[in-house]
Amino acid sequence: MTLHVHRAAGSEALAGGLADLLADRSAAPDPFAWETVVVPARGVERWLTQRLAHRLGVAPGSADGVCAGVRFLRPSSLVGLLTGTERDDPWRPDRLVWRVLEVLDASLGEPWCAVVSRHLGHGYDGVEAELRRSRRYAVARRLAQLFDSYAGERPGLLAAWAAGQDTDGAGGTLPADLTWQAELWRRVLARVPLPSPDQRHAATLAGLRDGSLALPAEVTARLSLFGHTRLNRAEIELLVALAEQRDVHLWLPEPSADLTDRLRAGLGEHPASVVPRSGDDTGALVRHPLLAALGRDTRELERSLVGLDAIGHRHPEPATAPQTLLGWLQSDLRAD
Repeated sequence: MTLHVHRAAGSEALAGGLADLLADRSAAPDPFAWETVVVPARGVERWLTQRLAHRLGVAPGSADGVCAGVRFLRPSSLVGLLTGTERDDPWRPDRLVWRVLEVLDASLGEPWCAVVSRHLGHGYDGVEAELRRSRRYAVARRLAQLFDSYAGERPGLLAAWAAGQDTDGAGGTLPADLTWQAELWRRVLARVPLPSPDQRHAATLAGLRDGSLALPAEVTARLSLFGHTRLNRAEIELLVALAEQRDVHLWLPEPSADLTDRLRAGLGEHPASVVPRSGDDTGALVRHPLLAALGRDTRELERSLVGLDAIGHRHPEPATAPQTLLGWLQSDLRAD
C-alpha cells in the first residue's frame, strides 16, 4: 500500500482528481463498497459533495450525477476510529477539564503552582480575590485544550513530562516560568487511570505497522484526505503507518507550485522533526508578501511532509486565468 500526495493550485482541480480516483473501481470492485473521504470542515464536505455529484454516476450526455457511497469524516473522527476512542475519550478537553480543575484546586498555594495560584487569586482578599477565582473553569479549560494540542503536535513532549523530564519538546529545557505545566500534567495523569494520549498513540502506531490492530469498517481499502491546510504531527504519523495497510491519498491545496519546490529544496531530505516558530526561516524563501504573511500553515505542513516515502502527483490548472482582479492576484500567487 502507498501514501500519495496530490497537489493543485485550486480546489476545482483537486476535486476533479478525486472524482477520477473514486470513479475508478478497480481498487474496490464491489459496487456496494464505501469510499472514505476525510475533510477539515462541514462546509468543505457540502461543496465537495456537490462537485463530485457532477462527475460520479453521470449518464452519457448529462452533467447531473449523484455522490453516493462516500462516507465523510473529520480528522478527529479518523483518529478516534484508529485509537478506539471515537465515542469515549477521557483525554478530550471537555472531559479533561474537570481533572485539571481538581488538581488546581488541590494545589493552590504550593510552590510549584505559584504562577497559577496568583492568577487565580490565592492570597488575595476582597473583590480582587473573587474576580480572580471566577477564572477557575476558564483557566482549566484552556489548559486542557493546551494538553490536547501538545498530544497532537508534540506527543513526545508529554511522554518526557511523564518521565520527569521538563523539556520543551524541541530539544531544549522548559523555561523556568513554564515548568509548572509539566508538574500539572504529571498530577493529572495520576487522576486518569488509563493510557495517556502519547502512550495510546505509540500503541496505535505499533499496531498499524505490525498489522495487529483491527481496522474498523470505516477505514476502507482506499482513504482520501481532501483540502487540509493543517495536519498535526500525530495525524501525519498515523497516516504514514496506515499507508502500510491501505492506499492513503492526501489532496492538498497548493498556492504556488514554484514555492513548494523551493521549500522542499530548502528543507532538504531530512528536516528537523520539530522546529520552534521563532527558528523557522522558511518565510525567507517566499517572494510574494501575501504568501509570506498568510502562508505559515502551508510551510509548516510541507515541513512535516518532507522526507516521507510518498508518491507525488500534481494536477494542472486551466491554462488561462480569469481576467479579473481576483484572477490576477491568484496568478501572482502561483508565480510567487
